[in-house]
This record gives sequence, structure tokens and C-alpha cells, in this order.
Amino acid sequence: MIPANMNFTSLNSCFLSMGLIFILINPTTNGQSLNGLSLDGVDDYVAVSGSSGLIANLGSFSMACWVYPTNATPSFPDFDGIIGFRNDANADFYLLQLSASTYEARFRNSTGIMHTLTQGPVLLNQWQHLALVYTGSSLRFYHNGNLTGSMNATGNITNTGIPLEIGRLSFNNNPFYLNGSIDEAALWGRALSDNEVMCLFKQQLDSASAGILCYYPMDQGIPGGNNVSVPYLEDVKSGYHGFFYGMNLTGSNSNFVTGRQMMGILRDTLCRGESLVYGGNNYQQAGQFRVRLPRLGQCDSTVCIVIKVDTADRRISVNRNQLNAVQSGALSYQWINSAGTTIAGATNRNYTATSNGTYRVVMRIGSCVDTSYPALVSSVGLPEDLNTRTNRALTIYPNPGTNQVQLLPLGKGIARILEVYSIDGKVMHRQVLNNEVGEPIQVVTSEWPNGLYQFLLKLQPLESCLSNHRHQETLFISTWLKQ
Repeated sequence: MIPANMNFTSLNSCFLSMGLIFILINPTTNGQSLNGLSLDGVDDYVAVSGSSGLIANLGSFSMACWVYPTNATPSFPDFDGIIGFRNDANADFYLLQLSASTYEARFRNSTGIMHTLTQGPVLLNQWQHLALVYTGSSLRFYHNGNLTGSMNATGNITNTGIPLEIGRLSFNNNPFYLNGSIDEAALWGRALSDNEVMCLFKQQLDSASAGILCYYPMDQGIPGGNNVSVPYLEDVKSGYHGFFYGMNLTGSNSNFVTGRQMMGILRDTLCRGESLVYGGNNYQQAGQFRVRLPRLGQCDSTVCIVIKVDTADRRISVNRNQLNAVQSGALSYQWINSAGTTIAGATNRNYTATSNGTYRVVMRIGSCVDTSYPALVSSVGLPEDLNTRTNRALTIYPNPGTNQVQLLPLGKGIARILEVYSIDGKVMHRQVLNNEVGEPIQVVTSEWPNGLYQFLLKLQPLESCLSNHRHQETLFISTWLKQ
């Protein structure tokens, strides 16, 4: 485990000087993947309705993604649409796998003039980065950060009703579906520079990138698990979420799967109250966090911090003087009293208190030690009938209270005797009653010291009243706190 509260300044320097992606792994922590989206090439795709309005009338724009193509023989009508806008009339800006070795990158402006680049290479069955940039005067295609095709192009797109499609491109009655996986898809309302595209290839995309319009990191759900409850593909930048079509969202295909790994991973396990300081931020909660490490004159570095917090369930169940730690499976248990003193021999999950007071249990979970909430025992030394099982059908209010309380029996009968005991078993109040059925009982408590009290109400059921069997009584017990 990386020690909590460790300052990672020296580690940052290592990242900055090496400029490499590397992994720091806590060997006791299970792996956690950064996801992508698998598409079956039959009917799977994501659509962001009417999103061509995001780039409408702009003088330049860009799109980029990682793709893992698996179709070795694409041909009409089975080309593989990757990402973009397409209506084959006045609003085309897309990337498509045209053959086993070439991609098609196209921009068609609002006047219908088409500009198309046919460019390779296609690296089957492996992740590769694609980017398409329209500068206002040229169309530029990038593969793995390198400019591999360029041509003059002018105009803009004015149509605001064309969806951004991921994993499909529409073409009349022959939609082209992607057979493969896609990850880290994004759209910008400006032209990316050559250096920026290379940085996208080398490092994780930054959601704060200037001019970014929408960003789909696809890090949702459980890779290869049941993700049918995931409502949409999340745009973490602006909320232009994409909706799923034809996707099973369960299993190893047509679902979220392990995506393109673009970040160094830092894993740590914290104990309750500890923190991890990294990149100028203080982390105390379990979760997955991205940290951007700026590097002047170079591509920024991104680190994924995965934090696990080892904490125990701090509750204790109380049955009179029988205490039970709710947390099971702790490496060790040690009961302590209200003064924090260790109780000799009390090292099991359960403990039977021999005197009244408050108790806690110290538990070791993994590498962490946690202490439970306090549990109050107040029944030791009370008369035996106070330790009998009751239905506790007695309401006391206000609770907590101060100078006076009111009791309301919930059982059907006549209240006969009320007794009140302090936590040390002292009788604080005894009253013979002759109340009507359901009549509240008033008790003045102004002279009592602050603390916990138990109220015992003996109730004679109505049926025994009618038959004059006065000895048949039911005990109701409830606890009240004066403060």
C-alpha cells in the first residue's frame, strides 16, 4: 500500500521527466478497466439527435476517436461507419472504414460540394487513433497522431438536424455499422493543430480542451457485465448524451468492454479519516479520479487515481446486555468500555456486558483499524421482569426530553403500574394508575439528572378486565433520554 498522506511531488517529477505512461499497482487491489464500446456490426450504434447544430455555421471543426476495427473485408453494402455526420446532401463530416487497408474521411458542405480523403493504414484487431480536422481551407486526416492525408476544402455546414452517429453512418437504405470497438470520441468547434492531434494520440483527452463541444470517454458500466440499466452514452463535457440502438449491453460484445488504456494508474487503499495528496488535490473518498499533469511545451500527462477505502460497518446490535458487531469477517475484534479501556478476553464479535455503560468494539479490516459507534447497556441489575421479552408497544415523547414526558400505551388495555429505572438500576418513579384505555400518562422529570432511563408499564388487557382477572398483565418497556 502507498502510505496515506504521502505527498507525490517526487512522483510527479518522475512522470514529467519520463513523459511515459506507467502503472503503479497496489497488488492487493483488483484491476479496474477504463472502458470502450463494443459494436457487433449488425445493428449497434449510438446517436446524438440533431447535434449537427453544434458545428453549424462554424468556420472550422474537428473530431477524433480511438477505434479497434475487426472487419477484414468491408465492401458495399457492408462498409464500417465509425463516427460522424452524414446525409449525403449538405452535411457530411465523418470517418468510415472503406476496405481492409483504407479509411474514408469526408466533408460535404452546405452547397453539396464534397471533399473526400481515402487513406490508410488500417490496423486490424488493434487500437488506433483517428482524427479529422477541417480548418476552413483544408481537410486533414490523421492516423496515430500523424498527418497522412490533406486536401483543399472550403465552405461550412448549415444543417442543424443531422445526428452525430457513433458506430454507424447512414446511407440511404444501407446503413454502415461498425464491427469492432470505439473509445474516447470527441467533437471540437475549431481546428486542432498537428501538435494537439499528436498529444491526443500520446495522452488521455482533456475534457477542458479548448473548443471541445462533446466528449464520450465511455468509461461507464462494468466491462463485459450487465449494463442494461445504463441509460445512455454520457457526454461528460456538455450533456449531449447519445442513445443506444440495437445494443444488448450485456456480455463481451454489443456492450461496454475494456477500452483503450491511455493513462498511468495509481492505486491506493485508505483507512477512514486518511487522505491521499496528489497533483495538488486531497482525496479522501473511494472512487476513480483523473488528474491532469501539465507539461510546458509538451503533451500533458494524465493519471487515473483509483482509491479504495477500507472501513468497517460501525453499528452494534444490542439485545439488553448482549452486544453484537454488525461487521462480520473482521481480522480481529476488541471490545472497550466508555473510558476506552480494553476489556480483557473480549475479542469475539459478540460480547456480554456485565455492567451498565457504553461500549465500543475496535475492528481490523484489511490494513485498517476502525472503531464502532457506542452501544449503551442499561439492563444489568434491573429487576428480572425488565429483562423479559416485551413487544415495546409504548411511545414516550418528547424523546429526548427535559422536564416532562408523556407516555402513550399502544396496547389494548388499562395501565396499572408505571415504574422508571435509571441506568444503574435505581427506581426513579413508581406510580399506581387507573387510567382509561389509551389515556396518556404524564410524568414530571425535572428533578432527574440527565441520562438514560427505562420506563416499565404494566398493562391489563381489556379481556382480563372484563373477566376480573387482574393478575393477567403485559409488560411494555421503552427507553427515554433526558438531556
